[in-house]
Amino acid sequence: MSAGHEGESQVWGLISTLVGGPAVWGAIGYGVDRLLDTEVLLPIGVVVGFVTSIYIVYVKTQDPPVDSRPAATRNDTGDDAPS
Repeated sequence: MSAGHEGESQVWGLISTLVGGPAVWGAIGYGVDRLLDTEVLLPIGVVVGFVTSIYIVYVKTQDPPVDSRPAATRNDTGDDAPS
């Protein structure tokens, strides 16, 4: 897969997360609303799904954490001997 297609794939994954979260949680809210004969859980489900989706996209798009240990304590040489 070329680099351009890999980027497109990641973007479509993020878009599906943003659409799928509210859809799934909204459907759950709708189902529970029907069971309990209420009208408030559908909008709550959509909002919860949207907020959760935004958080998931935020986490997925962050850079990986950098090793914060000082260089002297890291084993950067690549050999497996204990230090």
